[in-house]
Amino acid sequence: MRSKAAAQLLRKADFQQIYNMKGGIIAYEGGKAVGDEAFGIEYFVSGDFSDVFRMSYAMEEGLQQLYLLLAEMCDERDVKHLLGRLAKFEEGHKAKMKALFPAELTGEQVSSDSLEGGFDRQQLLNHFQSRKVTSDDVIQLGMMLETQAFDLYSRLAEKADTAEAKDFFLFMVGEEKQHLKFLSDEYDKVIGAGTQ
Repeated sequence: MRSKAAAQLLRKADFQQIYNMKGGIIAYEGGKAVGDEAFGIEYFVSGDFSDVFRMSYAMEEGLQQLYLLLAEMCDERDVKHLLGRLAKFEEGHKAKMKALFPAELTGEQVSSDSLEGGFDRQQLLNHFQSRKVTSDDVIQLGMMLETQAFDLYSRLAEKADTAEAKDFFLFMVGEEKQHLKFLSDEYDKVIGAGTQ
């Protein structure tokens, strides 16, 4: 998933020969991978702005719940604290969305089983149930999800057909950028602690 996020960012930067293999290097059996993996962007651009906004809000809610559930699964105090901070970021993010676009959150809400970047919450929970959750795991997971969301919202801003939608997606891009900066700083701390 991290290589997929990197490939999407490179593609956005106009690199033409980008390949990301499903299954990673372990799945490689020779030959050359071809084709493009759209990662479900058509789902977002096919609906109206209200639908896309509610889906974005639901993904933020889903990620907040994932962080809270992972915090319940781990015993290490520092990891719990990090997960709590990440969950609070998502809560703040939702509050900003509500304040900026209150009318868009009326009506039926979308399921929050999907996370930022379109990942499935239960699949990620299943992955972590069989192992100890570490700070490194949390940071890498957060970076993967936030990078996917950053890429998705950037592409949606480019495809937006109204000023309101474009402004919303650019707002989301800025939010994801801030989250990535925080995670990058946290990763630097982990690396620094490991070299001492």
